[in-house]
Amino acid sequence: MNGFEKRRQQKKKQILHSLTDMIMTRNFKEIGVREIAQHAGVSPASIYNFFGNKEVLAKEVFYYQMDEAGKDFINMMNSDLPFEDKMNKMYEVSVHNQESLNSEGMKNFMFEDPAFKEHIQQYAHTVIIPEVMKLIEQGKAEGKVTGGVSAEAIMIFMNGIIAMMGNPSISEKLTVDLRKELGNLFLYGILGKKE
Repeated sequence: MNGFEKRRQQKKKQILHSLTDMIMTRNFKEIGVREIAQHAGVSPASIYNFFGNKEVLAKEVFYYQMDEAGKDFINMMNSDLPFEDKMNKMYEVSVHNQESLNSEGMKNFMFEDPAFKEHIQQYAHTVIIPEVMKLIEQGKAEGKVTGGVSAEAIMIFMNGIIAMMGNPSISEKLTVDLRKELGNLFLYGILGKKE
């Protein structure tokens, strides 16, 4: 990668990080392109050149954050940690994520957008579910998980959560505490009781 391309990628990352910081605590509709550009230290034209518009940028922020969290998740899941430590770590990460994304920030994500929903579903099927299934197998091997939880049941459950978030009447009510409860229900309802 030459110097020009490195600078382009750095600018793009600056924009993504700036909007990430802003939309975690504020409603996206209140944030203007000029404000994003100022926060990122770039010109407003850079935002249009890289992303086309503010809505595409918001999706890219979510995809970028999802990919970064996914890498950490996969690394943790493929580590030598015992089952219970992985479960506790997943719970801690889930709580941290819910607390860092307040109720205003949650409204920024366009769960009703068909392309957005499809991206989340594909990510769940290709990354999250296979890793969770490996964790279940590890828990069974260590004698910590009894009984069977099928991949099909997990997929139906996750698809139900995604569909729920796509329903504006539900997504508007998803407070930080309610999202924490849903995370707890997913992690410990499917995989076992938290000590």
